[in-house]
Amino acid sequence: MLLNLLLAFVIFQIAIRVYLRLRPQAIPFGWSWLLENPWRRSYRDPERVAEQCGIHASDTVLEIGCGSGLFTRSLATRCAKLIAQDLEPRYVAQTKAKLSDLSHIEYLTGDARDLELIGVADVIVLISVLPEIPEPLRALEACKRALKPGGRIVIGEELFEPEYVTSNQIDAWTRAVDLEVMKREGNAWAYLNTYALKA
Repeated sequence: MLLNLLLAFVIFQIAIRVYLRLRPQAIPFGWSWLLENPWRRSYRDPERVAEQCGIHASDTVLEIGCGSGLFTRSLATRCAKLIAQDLEPRYVAQTKAKLSDLSHIEYLTGDARDLELIGVADVIVLISVLPEIPEPLRALEACKRALKPGGRIVIGEELFEPEYVTSNQIDAWTRAVDLEVMKREGNAWAYLNTYALKA
């Protein structure tokens, strides 16, 4: 019985991962319990992630796919200004309500592929987001346009997310848009890579 359940779980995991690779989509609204569960926080602690992003107090940070705001406060407390973006208006509203005590956050609803921001961000952060976006290269091009000179893009993924892709896949996408890796943190199942424009 236990072996059958394990086999069914493995088959489901393979099926959902294949489906999401073929049809990328954002995590549905209302799934913040999955995003913010204590087990995930144990290996993807928001404070540690924000520290690894290397944010300076004078920086403007753009968080792509803020979702329910798990990382937003930790990022915002380290910078002069934070722009929290998400495709889902209800996630943006949820994050805004959670962070109403912070006045230096701007909220942006829309598709990351269609960002109209030009040269505004010192750091752009995408945690468990890029593989959810159809046309990830187009999203990366939009992020490049939003970067200030000398800015960097931080991309993190984790194995337990159904849309997970390897660090090598992220490297391939970033190379395709003329970004190069500057730093790697973590391991194969929860990594955080920093990229910058090729010199």
